[in-house]
Amino acid sequence: MSNGTMRNPTRTRMRFRSSPPPERSDPAATLLWLRDRELIRDLYARYAYGVDSIDMDLVRSVFAPDCVVVGTMEEGSLDDYLDGLEAGLAAYEATMHFRGNQYIEIDGDRGFVETWVIGYHMEAPGSPLQHLTLALRYEDEVVRSGDDWKIARREAVRQWHTGPLPRPFIGPPPYPRPAHESRARTQD
Repeated sequence: MSNGTMRNPTRTRMRFRSSPPPERSDPAATLLWLRDRELIRDLYARYAYGVDSIDMDLVRSVFAPDCVVVGTMEEGSLDDYLDGLEAGLAAYEATMHFRGNQYIEIDGDRGFVETWVIGYHMEAPGSPLQHLTLALRYEDEVVRSGDDWKIARREAVRQWHTGPLPRPFIGPPPYPRPAHESRARTQD
C-alpha cells in the first residue's frame, strides 16, 4: 500500500469474481447465461422481500435445504439461521433491504455471487433505541436446482453499521437463544 497504510481486513479479502458472457456467435449459450443470471438475481429479490415481510417460507425458498449460513450474529444450519433471523426481525417495527452491486460467477451448475446489501431496521415510534442501518456483503455459493438456482452456502460479511448491533432489548431478550448445533459468532 502507498504511504505504508494498511487496508481494512474486510476489504483485503474481497476478490472480484464475475463471468464474462459467452461468444456472440453462440446465441443459445448467451440465452442460457442471461437466464441463469436473472434467476440468480431473483434469489436476492425474493430473499429481501421475504425478510422485510417476515415470510420465512419465502426466505427458505432461496436456500438449498442443507445450506450452511455464517451470519452476522451466529452460524449454523439453515434452520438455526432462520430461527434466529425471524426472532431478530420481529424485534423491529419494520425493515427495508436494498440490493446494490452484485457480481455473479457461473461455472456450469455451480456459481459464486457477491451481493452488497443495506438493511434499514426501524425501531417503533417512541423507542429509546436508535434505528440500525447495516451494510453487508453476502458471499454465496449457489447451485443449479432443476430449473432454478439455490444458495448452498452463505457468508454475511459486515461492512459497516450505524446504530446498535447487536440490538439491546427492553424486557426479556430473545438472545442469547437456547443452545443449538451452530457456533455463536464472536464480536469483531
